Amino acid sequence: MNETMPRTPFSTQLSGSAREAELRIRNIFSGPKKRPPLPLIILTAAVCLLCGNLVSCRQRPAAPVIAMETQYYDTWGNYVEIPALLLPDGEENEAVDAMNAALDGLRDQYSGPLTPSEESRENQCLFYPSTTGRYLNLLFYQDRFKTDLNTGHVFSLVYDLKEGALVSAEDALALAGLNESALLEQVTRQVQSQLDQRTEEIAVQIAPEYQNQGFQLTLHNLTLEGFRIKADGQPVFYLTGREDDADDGVLDVVSGSDQLYIWEDRKVDAYDQYNVTLPNLVPAGETDRLDPPLWNQWYFAGEEPEGGFVSRYVPGEDPYGGNFYDALLDGYAGYQDQWTVYYASYQSDSDRDGCLRVGPAEYLGEIPLGENTCAAVYDVYYTFYHNTLYAGSVWGFDWDVNREMVVLSRSTEDGSFTGLLGRASYNYRMDTMAAEEIIRQVIEN
Repeated sequence: MNETMPRTPFSTQLSGSAREAELRIRNIFSGPKKRPPLPLIILTAAVCLLCGNLVSCRQRPAAPVIAMETQYYDTWGNYVEIPALLLPDGEENEAVDAMNAALDGLRDQYSGPLTPSEESRENQCLFYPSTTGRYLNLLFYQDRFKTDLNTGHVFSLVYDLKEGALVSAEDALALAGLNESALLEQVTRQVQSQLDQRTEEIAVQIAPEYQNQGFQLTLHNLTLEGFRIKADGQPVFYLTGREDDADDGVLDVVSGSDQLYIWEDRKVDAYDQYNVTLPNLVPAGETDRLDPPLWNQWYFAGEEPEGGFVSRYVPGEDPYGGNFYDALLDGYAGYQDQWTVYYASYQSDSDRDGCLRVGPAEYLGEIPLGENTCAAVYDVYYTFYHNTLYAGSVWGFDWDVNREMVVLSRSTEDGSFTGLLGRASYNYRMDTMAAEEIIRQVIEN
């Protein structure tokens, strides 16, 4: 039985010649020859761009904000600046959590100076934040009281604002086109070149007896401690090392010193936070300005922290412990303008008549003088440089070693010295006198 297939828009007729049927089949598989309408192309491209922008916005995480959780400065020289990072409500980020955990660990290291009964002094954790379009750099300079030539250490955390992730030291090294070994080699080569020059100077000028004994200064224990990333995307590295004799067991000519080095653009510089002629840890123009101001903002401006220093003074006790030389020297220099005052171990080639060097000093006690003032007495050894007349009218200079009782006025609010009340030469009877007796004798005379 013959049935006719129904016609539809999706069918084609194959009747006719074989050539005609072949052309129809080729046209079916080759598709249409005309381009889509221009409005349709523009609309499709706009939709693609919009989708891309939406994806990009969703991928960039919320930026953390610095909040100064710990900011503390006291009269014992303890300065602690440790922040926390805050995200907008409802936002979470594992990298920010890890950074806050590291900051809490850093804060635990400085719990002692923040405790009123703690006797620690001159512990510092100074904060240098710097933010670029891509990176949030948290850099800390850590130091403590010391008597020799040792610098502090660096701790750093760097956050990638675009990726929402911590930046590792390996990532920072890759930005500089280096690995850690290559960085250490660069720093060693530059520092050792300087040490070779100093070796010659010391051997010739200071210790000529070692000149032909193989004396050599060398860099020891070079360590990468931290880094930050600048606005141009290039890292700055901070390293520590010890400059000392090549082998103290064979020849010990100098007292070694720990140093902090700054590597930037393949150039190495030493760092000293109080030496303004050396590079800053972070240039002021690159350091974030916070409110209240950080140490690096108020110190170099010759100011004090907002609200002043926390007083650690306990009446009847020496607030400076065994480390009050700076204050004592200020007491001498501030009230004896005719003297040039040096610390005892400081050597100068420009000593002149009237130069004085303060040596060991012992706090003996204090008594109240008024509502806000007390008098404190110190047993001080010092040397005084003066003209001496020799036989034949030949003038020369000489050091006299002296011992005297120095009485200084002190604020009962913070223990700071406020004036020089008197000085008296030591005599053996003072060994049996109470501090109050010595003070009154010195002041009255």
